[in-house]
Amino acid sequence: MGKTNNILLNLNTTPLGQHVQEYALDDAFFASLEQDEILGGQCKASVEMNVREASTTLRLHITGTVKVTCDRCLDPMEVQLNPIEDQVVLKLAPEAGEDDNAIYVAEAQPVFDLGWLMYELIAVSLPVVHSHAEGECNPQMEAILNELKV
Repeated sequence: MGKTNNILLNLNTTPLGQHVQEYALDDAFFASLEQDEILGGQCKASVEMNVREASTTLRLHITGTVKVTCDRCLDPMEVQLNPIEDQVVLKLAPEAGEDDNAIYVAEAQPVFDLGWLMYELIAVSLPVVHSHAEGECNPQMEAILNELKV
């Protein structure tokens, strides 16, 4: 699992109640991650938090575009995200882990990497194959690919 250092949620210090946080997930955000699939982007993330004694419920909403490498010509390309919505329940536990109902954050390290969760939601929403629309690939690479066709 990768890491970010810029969007961390400390479950011990977040005040009880409902909060909304807005985040800009830009080129710097994606560059800070330990990953190489997403080259950059311009996304907005809204996180609605309902912090209670026993758990924290997060409702995430993410929109925007990301830059990835075209699988065909290897040039960067933009992908428009379909709006992403997800809900996650966080609970403190003796050890970190997860199941179908919640993500358990270790009591000894009560900090949850919200940035990595947002990255994962974006990454799994991308198409399996990244390719430019017909005729938009790098013309030099297109010519080479056409020469190689049998």
